[in-house]
Amino acid sequence: MLSSIPQWVALYTNPRFEKKAEQNLKEAGFEVYLPLRKELHSWSDRKKWVEVPLLKSYIFAKITSKQEIPVVNVSGIVSLVKFRGHIATIPEEEIQMMKDFIAAEINVQVQSVERLHRGAKVRIHSGPLAGKVGVLVSDCEEGNFAVEITGISMAMVIYVDKDLMDELQEDKKPDVRKKRKYTIR
Repeated sequence: MLSSIPQWVALYTNPRFEKKAEQNLKEAGFEVYLPLRKELHSWSDRKKWVEVPLLKSYIFAKITSKQEIPVVNVSGIVSLVKFRGHIATIPEEEIQMMKDFIAAEINVQVQSVERLHRGAKVRIHSGPLAGKVGVLVSDCEEGNFAVEITGISMAMVIYVDKDLMDELQEDKKPDVRKKRKYTIR
């Protein structure tokens, strides 16, 4: 549940309507963040760098509990993103991390969190993303670094050389999964 203190929420937009929804939200007075990345698009007669949304059909807005209905009534917004009936809030640190990744002009991929095999929690110790904490992804190329966007079950994945990361020992949790033995008959 949202409070009277503004919190970041994820909003679901009409398909291919993220930029217009961002403009409409700003005109309505909301603080908005639409993560964009540059892609090289090719046509038969030319090539051009185009800014495209990092997360298709998602945009972020900072709202209070009193703004839940007005934000959904903005043209281009389909709904607030909810999980198990609760509005998905995004921590300020995760919004800032998305901004930092994009500002560093790093090639970012977005994957559903369910497809990621979570590995060791790591911190980048040098480079433009020094101090950022994330997860070493084990099902991608060795050295991939993922940052989960908790409210929408997505993760940003970038390639970071393993030599630039240190494992966070204090955050390590024991594997409590039961090992099963199967018998072939």
